[in-house]
Amino acid sequence: MKRFFKSKFFYVITALTLAAVIIPTVLCRMGLSSYLRSTVNNVLTPVRRLADRAAASLEGYAEYFYRFDSLVSENQRLKEENTALKEEVYNSRELKEQYDWLSEYLDIKMRSPDIKWVNASVFGDGGVSGSDVFMLDRGKNAGIEKFMPVITGDGLLGYISDAGHNWSRVTSVLESSSAVGAYVERSGASGVLEGDYFLASDGLCRLSYLDGDADIEVGDRILTEGYGSVYPRDLTVGYVEKTEKDELSRTVTAYVRPSAFSASDSKITEVMVITSYETDTEE
Repeated sequence: MKRFFKSKFFYVITALTLAAVIIPTVLCRMGLSSYLRSTVNNVLTPVRRLADRAAASLEGYAEYFYRFDSLVSENQRLKEENTALKEEVYNSRELKEQYDWLSEYLDIKMRSPDIKWVNASVFGDGGVSGSDVFMLDRGKNAGIEKFMPVITGDGLLGYISDAGHNWSRVTSVLESSSAVGAYVERSGASGVLEGDYFLASDGLCRLSYLDGDADIEVGDRILTEGYGSVYPRDLTVGYVEKTEKDELSRTVTAYVRPSAFSASDSKITEVMVITSYETDTEE
């Protein structure tokens, strides 16, 4: 301890302390306090400026981080709103598709209110326009049996040719074994709509056994006749694309494009299976 009081460091500290006390006192007694304040201000001004800049910088950083957090929160909120809007659009689109799909059958239901049906989806390789066989995801568990008519929103597709517990097979009107009693809506001329192996590749059927003087033209709509058939009356089959007259047999043959296959690249995904209807009988 004695060494400390005898050291140069002690003397320097003591001298500075005395100077810090005595010099301001002397200057004040001499009336030079303003000089003292000026000197102190000159010394402290750069320090104050540095402190102000540091404070401003810290305030800027604080504001930046605050704004950053706000932007992160806003971005998250917008993402959630976007997801909700996408969900609403998806649900609206799905509901619209269901509405459009069901409304396609409304005209049939209005014309034949006694008709009852169940919907089914097409799966597997079936469903492409021009196919003659379609597989459905519903069967006997949904009340579907063999020989029940199958329609799309556009018209007649065919009939159930086989059914299991949860599946069924549709043979379309394009298949060569298919035969449907049909008539011309405009004139009432009637014949038999038959599938044909060669015509099927072009998506066409043949309306045969028309009288030679039958009133039938290109563009006429063909409907099911319903008499003694597996099909109810007045289902849309399709439209006439061309006619041929056979002078030897005195008959007319019309080539019909079924409405269910009207688009060459379309894919049939949903159908209705008619499970019951009132049967028309010819008087």
